[in-house]
Amino acid sequence: MTWKEKFVALLGAEFLGNEVSRYLWALLVFLLALAALYLLRDIIFVRLKKLAEKTETDLDDTLIELIRKVRAPEYQLLAFYIATRSLVRAPLFNGGLRLLILLVFTYRAVTILQRLLDYWVNKVSAGRGLSETAKASVAQSLQVIFHATVWVAAALFLLANMGVNVSAFLTGLGIGGVAVALAAQAILGDLFNFFVILLDKPFIVGDFITADAVSGTVEHIGLKSVRLRSMSGEMIVVSNSKLLSGGLNNYRHMKRRRVVFRTSVVYQTPAEKLERIPGILKTAAEKAGKTSFDRAHLCALGESSIDFETVYYVESPDYAVYMDSQERVLRAVLEAFAKEGVEFAYPTRTVHVNGRAAD
Repeated sequence: MTWKEKFVALLGAEFLGNEVSRYLWALLVFLLALAALYLLRDIIFVRLKKLAEKTETDLDDTLIELIRKVRAPEYQLLAFYIATRSLVRAPLFNGGLRLLILLVFTYRAVTILQRLLDYWVNKVSAGRGLSETAKASVAQSLQVIFHATVWVAAALFLLANMGVNVSAFLTGLGIGGVAVALAAQAILGDLFNFFVILLDKPFIVGDFITADAVSGTVEHIGLKSVRLRSMSGEMIVVSNSKLLSGGLNNYRHMKRRRVVFRTSVVYQTPAEKLERIPGILKTAAEKAGKTSFDRAHLCALGESSIDFETVYYVESPDYAVYMDSQERVLRAVLEAFAKEGVEFAYPTRTVHVNGRAAD
């Protein structure tokens, strides 16, 4: 028998249900698939690296990191699976290979998803004006919640693909979840409202806010409560649900303050002086500094006074600037009224009694 006949006989030889030629073909497919996977990885890696050099965002850096997370054995396992598709495989070998691929790539998917969630959590918490301590607390808490959720989902996915009926487990989990939710309704409400604060961003650390009966500067945003520093100095702790249950005023975006005040004079004031009062009020508001006059009108005839209403704007959100301007306006009004001889009104009541002669 010649060497060619021996070679042909060797290729036709059968081993574990497959001819040697099939094994050689599978080996060639394995090498080609592995080379293609590495080539695809390098192409994506190079392109992302060039993109990272042109952009300022760190998202491309994160994607490069995720590509690096996929290790050589995972590429080899995938290429091996592709190569053995053409072979006759024993049921035990087929089941073991399928289980191995499920475990390896589910684990890799979990780690990649966790990294993406960590990136998102860090980005969101960094853009919400939190302190370093608060950011670390928020990031750690959210990562624990998200990581646990991802691992539970991965476990259910594996069990379902291994032929385990997870419907009963999910039903029990749903009933247990409802019971836990009812028992911890307040805590879960505060946790949900924490996400509302984090994502909707009605206020950030450093904002001065007022809500219902509380007001102060936000110092800490937590999973269950918000801490405010009141103007008198004490710390106020308010639950997230209570803080968002009603109206909330945030003074961070306020550019200027609108000031409205009334001035009351006696009914004995002469008509010509009443006509000059709006001009006096206007001059006082314009000369106070950092103010913009809006209007001054006679607005009401009260029980014991003639009332004027003045509106002007303080061109600063700072409360101290507002108080300084208001003080200058009121002092100017006092001086002008004293010079004009205009008398301020105060609550008085005059009783007229009609007398009758006695019989």
